[in-house]
Amino acid sequence: MKILLFVAAGILAAQPSIRLEPAVITACQNGLGEVTVIWNSGGPSQVVIYAGESAMTGPESITGSARTGLWVSDGMTFSVRNSGGRTLASVKASLQCDATGFWPLDVGNEWHFRMNTRVVTGSHTVWRVARKEEIDGVQWAVLDPGPQGPARLRAGSDGKIYRLAADGREGLLIDPSGNSAGAWAVEGRKPNAATLAGIFSEEVSWRGPIVGLGRESGRLARGVGPTYYQGDVIAGSSGGFGFGFTLLEAVIGGARFVPNYPRVELSLESKTVDFSVKSARNCAIPCYFVACFGADLPTTYKPCMEASVSGGAGRLALLDPSGTPVFETEANGWVRIPLYREPATLLPAGQYTVAATVNGATVKLPLEIR
Repeated sequence: MKILLFVAAGILAAQPSIRLEPAVITACQNGLGEVTVIWNSGGPSQVVIYAGESAMTGPESITGSARTGLWVSDGMTFSVRNSGGRTLASVKASLQCDATGFWPLDVGNEWHFRMNTRVVTGSHTVWRVARKEEIDGVQWAVLDPGPQGPARLRAGSDGKIYRLAADGREGLLIDPSGNSAGAWAVEGRKPNAATLAGIFSEEVSWRGPIVGLGRESGRLARGVGPTYYQGDVIAGSSGGFGFGFTLLEAVIGGARFVPNYPRVELSLESKTVDFSVKSARNCAIPCYFVACFGADLPTTYKPCMEASVSGGAGRLALLDPSGTPVFETEANGWVRIPLYREPATLLPAGQYTVAATVNGATVKLPLEIR
């Protein structure tokens, strides 16, 4: 599990936006679905909403919504355009017509959460399907990082989610239908899931068993997966809320679902790294075989850190003590910042700055390298 504790934010100017509800269409007929298109042009003049290159509406007010018919296909682009035909904002429809499962487990899928604990509020963490592994002829999705470290999960054709225990035994984690008893017992069901990342269809709430002094609970939405995850402490008068993860963004099947951010936000793992004790994570790719190509020696240390940029597509830069960029990249979500120069030369000690710029707004966080 990756936790970002240090956050800076700046207000963005009003930006044109367009979004779809539900964010993932799971109710389909013949491979087509329908959605509600919601827009805000952020400008003074009327706009027209387009589906592909065809006008879906006539002139509309700067904010509003419209419902499509049953003709929306996967990947169809909806856009809001001004009177001159210029596209102000666009979004692509995502259809999962065969989405019987409540937790899509394709490689590359990610869930970004805002995390609150008894000690820290407003930090961030991410779960990611890193790879697939075949174990005894069965394909497992490896969630790494996951809620409690790496986890191996798979979804059955009936929508049930299974988990592989450390001892190699498979167990039913949850049956979203509620017909079978899994480790996570279904306790409730709602027709829609309203999250910061969008509105999704059908959500189940669940609660796990008491294990030691803790108990898990949460919610899963059809077509997107976990929307909330909580851990409670079961310990008499000192028990109660332990931590809670609220879905902020998701990447499902390559489609990115993000809030309509009113600001740009930059988060870092740490504001201090000490190379002498290797406190920064090692991003080297080691090789332990005779012939490896593009890999590093097992003793190589390539320090790096994770950052998150929220608020839209922009740029992130690491500035040295003189203000000169030593690393720059496009950023819209999670970014890995190298703290070395190729091949593996550590950056000199000093006071550095991490800066993120989105739509003309720039936020900065200090980073001390020792």
